[in-house]
Amino acid sequence: GGGGGPPPGGGGGPPKGGPPERTAVQKALDTLFELAFKVLYATEPDLRLDSYKNLQVLWVRALLASSGQLDDPVAYQLLPPASRWLVSPAVAPLWAPVLPKLEWIAQRTSFLDSTLDAWIDGLKASGGSPAEAQVVLLGAGYDTRALRYSGDQAPAFYEVDLPVVTRAKGVLSSRYAAATGVRQPAMLPLDLMTCASGAPALEALAPLGLDRSRPTLVIFEAVLFYLSPPAKAALLREAAALLAEGHPASELALTDNLAPFLRSADRKDADDYFGGSLGLQLRQHETLWGGAIQFARAGAKSGE
Repeated sequence: GGGGGPPPGGGGGPPKGGPPERTAVQKALDTLFELAFKVLYATEPDLRLDSYKNLQVLWVRALLASSGQLDDPVAYQLLPPASRWLVSPAVAPLWAPVLPKLEWIAQRTSFLDSTLDAWIDGLKASGGSPAEAQVVLLGAGYDTRALRYSGDQAPAFYEVDLPVVTRAKGVLSSRYAAATGVRQPAMLPLDLMTCASGAPALEALAPLGLDRSRPTLVIFEAVLFYLSPPAKAALLREAAALLAEGHPASELALTDNLAPFLRSADRKDADDYFGGSLGLQLRQHETLWGGAIQFARAGAKSGE
């Protein structure tokens, strides 16, 4: 989901103690990527409407998978057949010098996948069925998780993102589903910035089938970067309310920026934020870049 990192400027501004400003070389590479994608997707008008940042992350995921640093066989299949050889296993070694710069995408994917795996295992251990569970991906971008975890006994997946993103993602998902028979996620086109003015995101998924009484995992992956503090706070509160009022196995997992509410790498500060502001129990916590990126897993407090 989301982009490859914090946008220059944008909602809420860069967090204190966060990653350094993008260098001139990195900005030049961004421009090069954008020009390249105009060529690679010249015959794909629906995809060219979408943010090149989402396309860039999809290509990065495919490259990391080809390099053995990420378990994601789907990303490569979503790329244009005529040009995806550029990030194929045979060519991947040529990209070795840039792989360290892409590490955080592999880290966040690994954290969320392992959290999802552990959550599913927990449901099974308690006698529940993963097929009765639900996963919500907020700001899903071109995330492949719904397609990778598809199956008869897999949770139902719901994705929320901007209308232009869900439209383009729907094109790719439909093609992949037609070729493989996997189940597609339900998609809600929604600008999450509207949460600042009271527009619900999770509640808006009910007409698509989301049932708050079922075990639900709500995932934030590099999406809060792009939201204003009021929108960020409202969305987090809505997710916390679902956990508090819904199934006791429901949880929240995020790999995201929580500034200005939480900038610290200290576990106590994280406990105070999740336990105080959100009323949740923090169950797992890691950080990157001095607390600019929070990796967290949380659920409703015991007895609630």
